[in-house]
Amino acid sequence: MAFHALGAALLGLAVASTTLDPFTENVPVWLWLMLASGLPFFVLARRCRANDIARLEAEAAEPDDDVPPPEPVLDAYGRRRRPPKPIRWAPIAGVLFWALLLRLALLSTAPTLSDDVHRYVWEGRVTSMGGDPFDQSPMDPELAPLIVDAPEWQHINHRELPAIYPPAAQWVFAGIASLAADAASFRAAMVGIDLVTILVLCVLLQVRGLPTRRAVLYAWHPLVVVEVAGSGHYEPLAILPVLAALIAWTLRAPLASFGFAGLAFATKYVGAAVALFVGRFLAARRRWGRAALGFLVLALVAGILAVPFALDGTPPFGSLGTYAAKWAHNGSVFPVLAAYVGFQPARLVVAVLLVMWTLRVLSRDRDPAQGFFMLFVGIVALSPVVHPWYALWLIVLLPLFPRPSVTLFSVLLPLSYLVWTAEAAAEGWSLPGWVPWVEYGLPLVVWQLTERS
Repeated sequence: MAFHALGAALLGLAVASTTLDPFTENVPVWLWLMLASGLPFFVLARRCRANDIARLEAEAAEPDDDVPPPEPVLDAYGRRRRPPKPIRWAPIAGVLFWALLLRLALLSTAPTLSDDVHRYVWEGRVTSMGGDPFDQSPMDPELAPLIVDAPEWQHINHRELPAIYPPAAQWVFAGIASLAADAASFRAAMVGIDLVTILVLCVLLQVRGLPTRRAVLYAWHPLVVVEVAGSGHYEPLAILPVLAALIAWTLRAPLASFGFAGLAFATKYVGAAVALFVGRFLAARRRWGRAALGFLVLALVAGILAVPFALDGTPPFGSLGTYAAKWAHNGSVFPVLAAYVGFQPARLVVAVLLVMWTLRVLSRDRDPAQGFFMLFVGIVALSPVVHPWYALWLIVLLPLFPRPSVTLFSVLLPLSYLVWTAEAAAEGWSLPGWVPWVEYGLPLVVWQLTERS
């Protein structure tokens, strides 16, 4: 009963938020609704974490001296063998039911918080007509004839820059555009992909022996609903193969895991990081050949998807270099460093720190899912650019690793949309100074108080 009551309450808040459309003109009030919708997830994460700690303590308890513990049955990689269990569809249906209703509510609003979906539509249109969005920016004279029938063109930001989204994403954009090249259709398609992602997340939870209903930490999260259904961000498209890679690993199919990681890389580059932890796990058990073959599979999958865009001799990176060198927004460590050492030196410092963090996470023999989760915590902490939709990569793993501090961060991250209020007040594209301190400071306090140990 409480499960469905929470779903109904969140749906009521989502419907109430639609009365504030366009959100950019009502950001302060909209944020209150987002906070009210998000705080139950902080409570849920604390409860799930407490249950996990209790289970681990019970497993670590001293066994009765008269009853020796059974010898664990391990596979070739040193993992406990678990007999496969049939998928239970009833709890999955309950999670998906409310997830669908929440997303349908937000589909009725306009995508004002972000203009990325218009870029998706345009690049899908260009690719479906035989163009190359990595070589041709929206301002390219050769594409001028497309503008007449492309209402999204006027909403595209940074029109002087070519594509930044990787090849696999471009193929999906092209497929959607060939059916219906408009923002509403793209948002609906992303909702459909997100529902599949939720289904795969539920399966991952079941094969890992965790409660299926934990999936609500992602499926019903207000930030996920807003970013996917409201703004149409394609994050679920890139997250989906990462979850598939984790399922393949859990089911002892490491080469399939590498293949899905290659698909993730070709959709959003950061997704390939899951392969680092699968490879690390194999290498630690002297499965060097299997690890090397796995990375070859990853490269082949990514390469096949990229080749059509590289036939002209130009690698399909588009404006990725511009993003890496020039963009900054809503960071935590980076702006502090930039104030002391300068903008470009600070980028170099955070790059070095990220490499060090990656090596530190890799140095521990972690489960690939946990390793990927911890790596992304470092990415968010160190990145010069932290948009709200970046948090979806963390939120999707909260059902596996329910960290209250990370959950609180995901609830507070929409505060960065106050930049729209500053823009409307002619204060430029800048956040109020207190926002990063709240976004990053409060979760850090929670981590220190409740999770550090």
